Amino acid sequence: MIKANSLNTLKKRHNLLILSKIFQFFIIFAIVLQLGSPLQAGPAAPHVEVVALFEGKAMLLINRKQILVTAGETTEHGLTLVSADAKGALIEFEGKKRRYVLGGLVRQVGTKKSSEDAKIYVYRGADNLFRTTGSINGYPVNFLVDTGASSIALSSEQAKRLGINYRLDGSPTLISTASGTEPGFNVTIDRITIAGVTLRSIGALVIEGVEPSTPLLGMSYLNRFEITNSGRVMTLKRKF
Repeated sequence: MIKANSLNTLKKRHNLLILSKIFQFFIIFAIVLQLGSPLQAGPAAPHVEVVALFEGKAMLLINRKQILVTAGETTEHGLTLVSADAKGALIEFEGKKRRYVLGGLVRQVGTKKSSEDAKIYVYRGADNLFRTTGSINGYPVNFLVDTGASSIALSSEQAKRLGINYRLDGSPTLISTASGTEPGFNVTIDRITIAGVTLRSIGALVIEGVEPSTPLLGMSYLNRFEITNSGRVMTLKRKF
């Protein structure tokens, strides 16, 4: 009887030892899997600059891409525009809010330190035309890049929306267009910002009527840049 009990005790100890080794094996296996799997890092905070400010809206430059965001809207990068006015924009990212001011975040151009940053990348669209977004005097604008145009050109309707008093501040002229000669005005645009690069005192033409439907970004602006066209991407690098 005593011998039988001893055998049972030995069997129990043997079974417990086997279970213990199996448990240790699974623990080690789980640790190896954890160490071998990639770490799940949170999303990196995108680089954000405020290009233009409006009441309830802001033109943002996010990782070199411009986007017009309305208050309450969340971008694909996870950024939420909480509020915006002429003084700045309140932006939330991952639960943290930060105040962005226009003047302090627009890249400076024309200095040695920022010369490498003063580049604009314009991409060819599905229509094989180069288009980009920016702002004129703080108002958002979609541009059609036209190296064949001698000057920036916009319609009188667009000029009114952008606050350009072309009749008072401009000088009358005749403009040659595809449809003939049209009356227009030579004007000077105070400020144009594209991709965080701001240029001032840019010559432009205002054409009476609704054409061109999209403002043309012509050589009065482009001649301040070295232009490289790779076919899909046009790179504008500030000359000075």
